[in-house]
Amino acid sequence: MSAHQVDRLPARTGRPRPRKTFYDLIEPYLFLAPAFAVFGVFLFYPFARTIYLSTFLTDKYGNAKVFWKPENLGLQNYIDLLTSDQFWASVLVTFQFVVIVALGGLVIGLITSLLTVRKYPGVTFASASYAMPVAIASAAASMAFRMILHPTNGLLNILLGTRINWTGDPAWALFSVSVLTIWLASGINFIFISAGLRNVPDELYESASIDGANYWRKLFSITLPSISPTLFFQIIINIIGAFQSFSQIRLLTQGGPGDATNVIVYAIYRDAFFNFRFGTAAARSIILFLIVLVITLIQFSFEKRSVHYS
Repeated sequence: MSAHQVDRLPARTGRPRPRKTFYDLIEPYLFLAPAFAVFGVFLFYPFARTIYLSTFLTDKYGNAKVFWKPENLGLQNYIDLLTSDQFWASVLVTFQFVVIVALGGLVIGLITSLLTVRKYPGVTFASASYAMPVAIASAAASMAFRMILHPTNGLLNILLGTRINWTGDPAWALFSVSVLTIWLASGINFIFISAGLRNVPDELYESASIDGANYWRKLFSITLPSISPTLFFQIIINIIGAFQSFSQIRLLTQGGPGDATNVIVYAIYRDAFFNFRFGTAAARSIILFLIVLVITLIQFSFEKRSVHYS
């Protein structure tokens, strides 16, 4: 080691580092304890309880009574579901619903955000109108849509001059529930995408204008790549929210007609609180969790290729 390097070494004070006390070691965990307690009571314990119940036959009160076929390691509820045509029909309906809602909500949120990104008279009112679904409970919106979609006295049929049973016809029921859910999701999409658009530097648009780029070229070459992190976040939130949609289906169609709108969440509700098969409902819940987990992991695997961070 050279003399110059030795000169740059910190001087030794001769004082030993103070040992950390027991309190110093546990202090960070004391701050985390309230959060862990809340998560434990409302998230971790219910999740563990659901896994436990999914391996049992239960009574009508939801108490585990009989371990389902020890030779199958208690997986008989899962085996029965995965070999059931009704379950796979529910999965298909769920995926159709999720695709329509996730993409529809994102597109509507993007369009409304683009309509209000520039200042003009009335833009504040328009922005408040587009964001309004955030403040409306899904149950209240469902009751309003129930009157609008009424087959005889509904406003929509009156305006169109038709007599379509929007929620009672298998050809229209899923579409009707999807439209309501898209509208409910459009508000939060509008808020986040609008925030993303306001962070796009104006200099990029000015440079593109000098180069002769038109609106559509700016949109696809500047706007969408610049807000791709926001769009990526919103599509994940939309998909998870669509998988969890319940109240609008409960109030508008009750999973019908037939199984046209019997998404997995409503099937869980019907298994547990109508058929009192809590073990089967718990197994459906775990399968739904795994489906959402796999889809989220797949989305994150495409993040580096589809998301551009400035």
